[in-house]
Amino acid sequence: MWRRQRALWLIYFVGLLLAYLASSGLTARVAPALEHSVQTAPRLYHAFDLSALAELGEMPERPFVEKNTNYYFFPLLNTLFMLFVTGGILANYERNMRLSTGEFFGACGYHFWRFFRLLIYLAIALIPIWMLTKAEKPMSGRVDDASISPFTSVYFSVGAWAVILFLAMVVRLWFDMAQVIAVAEDEKRMHAALRESAKLVWRNFFSLAWLFLRIALIGAIAFGLGTYLWAMVLRPESVWKAFFLGQLMILALIATRLWQRASETAWYGNYKASVGAATPPAPVRAPVPEMVAVN
Repeated sequence: MWRRQRALWLIYFVGLLLAYLASSGLTARVAPALEHSVQTAPRLYHAFDLSALAELGEMPERPFVEKNTNYYFFPLLNTLFMLFVTGGILANYERNMRLSTGEFFGACGYHFWRFFRLLIYLAIALIPIWMLTKAEKPMSGRVDDASISPFTSVYFSVGAWAVILFLAMVVRLWFDMAQVIAVAEDEKRMHAALRESAKLVWRNFFSLAWLFLRIALIGAIAFGLGTYLWAMVLRPESVWKAFFLGQLMILALIATRLWQRASETAWYGNYKASVGAATPPAPVRAPVPEMVAVN
């Protein structure tokens, strides 16, 4: 991932541009309201005051009420962009060589519609998990009503969310390996890639889950450290320091995800090599000499 870090900077700068375009409308409406507010502006500049933010939303300018399609359009555009470049990124990792710009974007376009179909399958697979998230709160309420201890519902909620996050990780790993198989094997049928990925994850679950989880833990620690520095060390007036720290945190998240994809691709390459080495070659039969008739 470090040797192929062009993908990291491409994703970062495209995301930064789209985020700027998405938030430009909001800043244009909020800035005049803050500039003319003697009471609200200092409470948001020197600290984060939730009541001041609520008062800002109730101002006559109503900066948060106006509908803005940028809030939906640019995140959707960023999602499609990430779906587009994933094929080129995985092809770069799978070939283990530096692709030219044309080869990279050619691989992006070659795999885009396959990954788009996988995205539809992913949305369907996440429906049961979404239903579990909706059922957690009423179930926790019933547990709280039936229990004497006030902590029982808390323990139930923690356990329920742990199960939900585990299932989400399994689904994510399943579809990640399906993308890797689609690129490495040039599989055009996504349902076949999903079947092969399900067998692969089932047989090698602990190895793949630990590979996925430990990188996620490293990324979570880095993001948590950045959050601590932001909340406890930086002064609210240090706008530029907070901005650069936030960008480092975003880079850490992107790098964590690319590290996972590179590791999954390398793991699959090693797996295929080990399977090929363990499979004995087919026996070669010696040709049978033809009978020559002698008169």
